[in-house]
Amino acid sequence: MSQPKIPTTADHVDATWLNQAFDGSVATITNVQAQRLGEGVGLLGEVTRLHLTYAPGSTGPQPATMIAKCQAAAPGNVFMSQAMGFYERESSFYKQFSQSINLRVPFCYYTDVDPAGAPYIVLLEEITNPRMVDQVVGANFEDSAAILDQAVKLHSHFWDNELLWSLSWLPPMNNPLYRAAREMAEPKLESFIATWSPHVAADTMQWMRELTPKYPDMVDWWVEQGNATFSHTDFRADNFLFGGSAGDGVVTVLDFQLSARHVGMWDVANFLGQSVTTENRREWEQTLVRRYYDGLIAAGVPNYSWDRCWRDYRYCLLHQAWSQVAVSDIDPGNDRGRALLHAMITRVFAAAHDLQSGDLLNEF
Repeated sequence: MSQPKIPTTADHVDATWLNQAFDGSVATITNVQAQRLGEGVGLLGEVTRLHLTYAPGSTGPQPATMIAKCQAAAPGNVFMSQAMGFYERESSFYKQFSQSINLRVPFCYYTDVDPAGAPYIVLLEEITNPRMVDQVVGANFEDSAAILDQAVKLHSHFWDNELLWSLSWLPPMNNPLYRAAREMAEPKLESFIATWSPHVAADTMQWMRELTPKYPDMVDWWVEQGNATFSHTDFRADNFLFGGSAGDGVVTVLDFQLSARHVGMWDVANFLGQSVTTENRREWEQTLVRRYYDGLIAAGVPNYSWDRCWRDYRYCLLHQAWSQVAVSDIDPGNDRGRALLHAMITRVFAAAHDLQSGDLLNEF
């Protein structure tokens, strides 16, 4: 059966389209009601809850709802997602791993992406009645530990092995578009420094000036260091669900659009540097990074020392602080978005300062 035309918006997802897409893998659908999820959900894509009605007597699975992810509404965001391959990455991940990986992710009922990189669609299981962590408030210790345990599962599964290198759709951190981030950051640098200098340590802004012209060298250096794995790359509190229909104590991991082939510590630093308050990160980071490291070793990851792990953590905090410069012209959209942006920037810059990550600038 030929693939149905990929919808550009969930408004085009009707019963006829779904029945053609599923081709009998779920019961026959007679009606669809689309419910857009809240403002600010899905910056790079449109996220919609589909309420489904089935034909009486029809056989097969009959989920009451699904989550549909389509391309973004803003043409600029679609263009960026095409250029960066964001939709291809997420579609490929769910198509290949949603049922096989030792990580709880939503079951994927259907996915497709145009060869041009957009439009795309992913139809996912909805995890109902979950608990979420408010990233602005910051994660507590128990939730932080549980989330980093998911990083161990993900990273150890792909750690520098044949499976990782077989993923042609997963780009390395020094792909040409990422290397070009220097050109994105250069015209924004001084404005960023002027805006955020009152809120962060002075030495960190000097590091931003030093790192910007060297950024392509940095990502090349990262690749040369080895120990690559599958990095989620957006390991923020907003991308985790606790419990609900997935089961008590289960952590579900969401959103694989930004995935890359990179060091696993990126995800750990991403979470601790932005989803935990500065005070709590200072108190917990040694314990939690060590928990992650011990988990990798227990999972059989070879040739990775504690010293290398801690150095990677310091480097990733520096890298992530700089990344805020490159995307500093994104509109946070609303009060919650502004509070989140303030928390993310001040926390990661404080972490880089606390660990004196700028001392590593002369290594590449």
